[in-house]
Formats: sequence, C-alpha cells, structure tokens
Amino acid sequence: IADVTDLLSEKEISLSVDIPDKILCDADPAQMERAIQNVLVNAIRYSPNGEAIYISLSNDKNTVSCKVENTGVHIPEEMIPHLFEAFYRADTSRNRNIVREIMELHHAKYGIQNTSRGVVFWLEMPQERGAINSI
Repeated sequence: IADVTDLLSEKEISLSVDIPDKILCDADPAQMERAIQNVLVNAIRYSPNGEAIYISLSNDKNTVSCKVENTGVHIPEEMIPHLFEAFYRADTSRNRNIVREIMELHHAKYGIQNTSRGVVFWLEMPQERGAINSI
C-alpha cells in the first residue's frame, strides 16, 4: 500500500483497508506482494478520479481470502472470462498475466467480477497449519 500512495493522491482516490494484524498461510511473500500490488495499481489506474478502493483480507475455515474492489467503473461482461488468458489484452498491461502466474503457483482460486459499485479482484487459498510465512 505504501508504494501506491502517490498514485492514490494524484487521482484523489480514497482507500479503505480491512486487514487483520496477522494471518498465517503457506505463500511466497515477495510473489504475493507483487501480485497484490499489480492488482492494486490496476484498480487505481482504471478508477475515475475521486472514487474509492476497498482492500480486505480474512481467513475462515482454513481459507485465506483477499479482495481488492475499485469503484466507479465496470468491465464489459464479455471481457471478464478472457482477462487472464495468456495473449488476451483488454489493454496493453501485462499485470494480469503476472497475477495469473503467481495465483496458479500458489494453487489459489481467483477472479474478477463486477459489483454494484465497481469491480472486485478476489482470491482464495488454503491456509496451512504451522506455516512460517505470512501475508
């Protein structure tokens, strides 16, 4: 989040964060940080000025869940199933391919969908007992 504060300020986008102090899971912290940062940069980039971004992280029933939602914009429904395909481009960004590769390496379920107020990227991955890495 600290790496994108300038982008948030430039577009006057508010950020709401709901993240617990600690969630343990078996993940590569550097790769997950890269994936979430790419999602967050895209959320900022495609949000109109003055909108909001909501980030949440939680765990329930041995599953870690993360959501990044940006408001004020929607993705055409026909484009959503293709966003993570290797050569499909809704734009010129490679960020979605990076995110897809990292999610698949972590055996995470993930996706993008329109919401009533915008677009949400979500991921779910198993939480392993005794994991030494945390996100």
